[in-house]
Amino acid sequence: MNYRACAAALAMGLAACSSSSSNTTGSGGSSGAATADPQLPPTSGYQAIEAWLAKDLYKQWHCEAAPHAARSPSPHGMNRICNNAKVTAQPAGPGEYPVGAASVKELYDDAGKNVIGYAVAVHVSAGKDTSNWYWAERNPVLGAPAKNGSAGLVADGVGPTEGVSGPTDKICTGCHTGAGSDAAHTTTDSHDFVYTHVP
Repeated sequence: MNYRACAAALAMGLAACSSSSSNTTGSGGSSGAATADPQLPPTSGYQAIEAWLAKDLYKQWHCEAAPHAARSPSPHGMNRICNNAKVTAQPAGPGEYPVGAASVKELYDDAGKNVIGYAVAVHVSAGKDTSNWYWAERNPVLGAPAKNGSAGLVADGVGPTEGVSGPTDKICTGCHTGAGSDAAHTTTDSHDFVYTHVP
């Protein structure tokens, strides 16, 4: 998959969001209580993730030193990536990340000064398929149809069919499936839906 194909997959996913509801819960059907586990974001819906993110637990993970412009083929703009211990402990190579591997991407304004949203990925079940990862993203600067309501909820669920109204697969895994597949889809030890392995 090249950059244009990834962008096309993203565009298809954004179009699929046009009929989405304002539901802000994930596959669990309720916001759920925010977990106190410092290594594992909750996957019960974006309200629980927001509460967990507010604790700044992920900032103790392996994080990039500073925000940077998006690396191709990412559509995320200025960002900074943090990986939990289950990502950073994974040996180099194309193997599967363990269940519980997670990444938090801080999304910044164009100046790279203020966090405006987050993208979160969690490996929720064994396997290297889109149905094995939970995806959540809030990005209030995106225009419709990607932005779902004033909160800017883009994705909240497990690929391929759960989420805001089913488009999580096209929005998130549509691009992340390509991680490590060729030179255009490799940043730092890219594989198994993760583009950047922060040491």
